[in-house]
Amino acid sequence: MKTVKQILIIIIISVLFGLTANAINPKGVPLILEKNIYALDTTKQKKVKDGFINDPYDTSTKKVNSNMLGSETKKNKQGFIDPENITLELAKNLFDRNALFVDARKKEEFDSVHVKNAINIPYEEFREKSLNDKMEVMKKYNKEGIIVVYCKGDKCEVSIDMAYEIAKLGFSSVNIYRGGIKEWKEKGFPTQP
Repeated sequence: MKTVKQILIIIIISVLFGLTANAINPKGVPLILEKNIYALDTTKQKKVKDGFINDPYDTSTKKVNSNMLGSETKKNKQGFIDPENITLELAKNLFDRNALFVDARKKEEFDSVHVKNAINIPYEEFREKSLNDKMEVMKKYNKEGIIVVYCKGDKCEVSIDMAYEIAKLGFSSVNIYRGGIKEWKEKGFPTQP
């Protein structure tokens, strides 16, 4: 009985010591989280600030969302920021915040069904353009804005290639939604014919 009391005392002292150390540490872990401050993508634990509305057409020089996804914005060896894969949940979260969705499929596929308000930039046409022509296509979009590139889904890799093409042009927050239109439709999320 005496050892149980001693163990309980040690546990209580340890918990109090841990709480005290956490409280005085400026980088301490919050014990009570405010409701809905962040939505998390559980695969990479990226944070998306609540209430943020992206403006994909704001081409001013202000940087309103440079670290929106909580990821490092370090340029790779080629001098651009690598696109990141995102989940369906994060894609929908970004859709709700007005991210620019780019459908990389052919025009006929896009015309049949696409994510609501998405734009169509067929990868096969885009990759054949000169650098100047690519810049011309993308000049009306915010280089600091959030872009989500998708295609059919399943094993379609056009979205990956397109995302890298866009990132190479200096866009800092390009994301790849691999689930594509197939998964998006299956979940009943907004589409247009």
